[in-house]
Amino acid sequence: MEEQQVIDHFNKQVQDYTGLMTRLIPEYTSGQNFICKMIPFNKDAPIKVLDLGTGTGGLAELVLKSYPLAKVHAFDLTHEMLVMCQERLEEYKDRLTFQQGDFKCDSIGTGYDVVLAGLTLHHLTHIERKEFFKKLYDSLNDGGAFLSRDVIVDDDASIAELHYSHWRNFMFGQGEDGSAWYKKHLQKDHPVTIGDQLVWLNSAGFVQPACHWRYWNFAIFGGRRQETT
Repeated sequence: MEEQQVIDHFNKQVQDYTGLMTRLIPEYTSGQNFICKMIPFNKDAPIKVLDLGTGTGGLAELVLKSYPLAKVHAFDLTHEMLVMCQERLEEYKDRLTFQQGDFKCDSIGTGYDVVLAGLTLHHLTHIERKEFFKKLYDSLNDGGAFLSRDVIVDDDASIAELHYSHWRNFMFGQGEDGSAWYKKHLQKDHPVTIGDQLVWLNSAGFVQPACHWRYWNFAIFGGRRQETT
């Protein structure tokens, strides 16, 4: 999907983004909470966090609430999403910065203790993702952590189809057209296997690459930048 198509796609969703995500993504809210709990720093740590593909700021809000000294850099492709995020997180404005851009080609900054990517990286092709993991690694401080929730696909084709069947039925049960959304997924997304994800994280330099959580064709991964002594 071309950049302008992606922008148009998300602009149509901005007014009901969170509601739509809960109808499309099983365990959406519990997954957000899980990511926040997996951040490997004390609650009083003055961490610098990149929220990549922040959307309307749901994950950023959890981090800001849970880590009162944290500063969050909210990065998104669309202006409209960032406007909604800014309005939603007005009370945290002293600990927030915003950037509109395309993370594939624009600078994402450096010096982060944590990088979060919630349902974001599936827009990258496999080659792009392998290269982008190196960019993410370089953006982290020593000992920093990367956490991502994303679309996956099982190595076994029959298991993959079983998961997709459950996912389509879930969306139908939420009042959405599961077949139409599944078709869009096949057209625009690039899911990877758990094995490939871990290998690519390791190749980029991450230590302790791991899959921390999985639900059908969705999973939460992580890795850390080596801490120098």
